[in-house]
Amino acid sequence: MAGRKPTEPAAEPFFMESAPGPETVFNGRKYLYFGGTGYFGLHGNAEMIKAGMQAFLAAGTHPGTGKTLGNSRFQADVETGLAGFFGTEASVQYVSGYMNGLFLAQGLAPDYDVIFVDENAHYNIWDGIRSTGKPVFTYLHCDPADLGARLKAALKPGQRPLAITDGVFPAVGELAPVPGLMQALEPYAGLLAVDDAHGVGVLGEHGRGTFDHYGVSGERLFYAGTLSKAFGGHGGFLPGPAALIARIKRSLGAYQGASSTPTPLAAASARGIELVRDHPEWRRTLRENSERLRAGLRAQGFKLHATPFPIVAWALESAAAMERVQATLKEKGIILPIFKNYAGAPENGLLRASVFSTHAPGDIDRLLEELRRIV
Repeated sequence: MAGRKPTEPAAEPFFMESAPGPETVFNGRKYLYFGGTGYFGLHGNAEMIKAGMQAFLAAGTHPGTGKTLGNSRFQADVETGLAGFFGTEASVQYVSGYMNGLFLAQGLAPDYDVIFVDENAHYNIWDGIRSTGKPVFTYLHCDPADLGARLKAALKPGQRPLAITDGVFPAVGELAPVPGLMQALEPYAGLLAVDDAHGVGVLGEHGRGTFDHYGVSGERLFYAGTLSKAFGGHGGFLPGPAALIARIKRSLGAYQGASSTPTPLAAASARGIELVRDHPEWRRTLRENSERLRAGLRAQGFKLHATPFPIVAWALESAAAMERVQATLKEKGIILPIFKNYAGAPENGLLRASVFSTHAPGDIDRLLEELRRIV
């Protein structure tokens, strides 16, 4: 047809064909991998796989019902393990970490009147808070002073606020300024809720996440996490007081009406919690690896966000430049993602490396050397 541009051939599908780790197989080729969220390399852990297979053989895929008959034993094991890990009276586990915003917003709904949300909050938080039907105001990203101003301007006498935020913002690994947010909320006896999907297992002295990192606690602080990242399992969770967990299990349709986490994934997740609990040295190695990559990139002149989290992200002068770097690295057997069209990412995107405790120093040095040659 005249004037019609020729159709470009479709890009070859790119499939992961092994568990994610420092070396990961895509389309039959092994690559050095700096993507995903397998911070401790547990997604292919032999002990977790064994636990999952044994449960699979014993009890099938999942109970095939909602919660009218109670939990499966395997999900109950996960909830007991989570409460022990996080030092809470109880916990609730559900099928996806994407439901964190919903469980926080709806579970706490009787205790607040107005919601204040970080403008760069993850999509799941927005979906969750909209489901409550309560008034919603934004505050400037990671800005406790602006939160304080919005609270003063928007709250009516006697109203109680909920501020909700990511614990770790996934674009660059930036941490929410929890102490400042707490201070802004204090005059109103406000609640602070954190979707800590990335932080749990990784941050803090005990690996309990962002609150643990800052060394703060309190009866008005709440958080949710996911098993699919540091713990190598699957599903979201919310640890907390027994009364809150009982209310969530009793009143939230998203809990009552949803099937339990598939049996093999629940059993594997329970073992993953134990492994992270029993190996605090993994967090130390993860910090060392992150610092090694950051130091090497800064030595090459890249500007990086200051964060203790094992996400290392930086931008080049254009999206095209970053795509060229990504393509060249891929040819050399290294996968480095471009983070684009995602909450908190700039329009042109970012080159974004996820660091694992299972990366060897030589893996990090190889990435740095190739970047030095390319850029």
